[in-house]
Amino acid sequence: MPLPAEALSVDGGCNCGAVRYRVAIPALGDRPLHPLAPAEDPVPMPFLALDHCNDCRRATASVLPAWLCAPIDMCSVSLVPASSPTLATKAAAREGQPEEQRGPWIPATDAFTPTPTPDNTDHLLKNYESSPERWRWFCSRCGTNVAYTATMPEGFPSMLDITLGSVNRSHLDGDALVPERHLWWDYGIDWIRRLATEGYGALPIHPDYRIADKVTLQKPS
Repeated sequence: MPLPAEALSVDGGCNCGAVRYRVAIPALGDRPLHPLAPAEDPVPMPFLALDHCNDCRRATASVLPAWLCAPIDMCSVSLVPASSPTLATKAAAREGQPEEQRGPWIPATDAFTPTPTPDNTDHLLKNYESSPERWRWFCSRCGTNVAYTATMPEGFPSMLDITLGSVNRSHLDGDALVPERHLWWDYGIDWIRRLATEGYGALPIHPDYRIADKVTLQKPS
């Protein structure tokens, strides 16, 4: 379903906390429209998508990546300086450890650029150009794939496609960020397309790692 009509802010980041982002989404009437959508069926941006692209599947290591596709000027980022990290290397040593000092919130355009200025490189956000003029952004400490950017065609705003799995759980627990469309369907893998459209309810369902315990789903009344 599309994003809610009211203004909202979506936060997230990498697994270790070195990269944090925020998307300030305006009310529906103030959102730009996707330039490739037909006039009779407009698509406000940001929008939410499931992605069947081969390159994105490999880059995210997810069989079905999901994205929050936002104009980059709606986004800001706060980064831990690479020159002075304080996060303990061992997970057990992080118990009770104070939160790391991080940089101020800055426009995402200042950080998600493949050619940063010399005074804007002291952070753990790195990129890999996976194909010409398309970049994958990740935390170089914990490895979380955070976002995707590309050189956009004329008439299209610069975008920051954010991995939906890196969004804070508090935003995902509701229905505000349910993907609203499939992209790159023609490149999809058959069983993944079936999974995305039909589900696999016949598979055994376990509550956690204990495969001896099963969950019985209740059918809607």
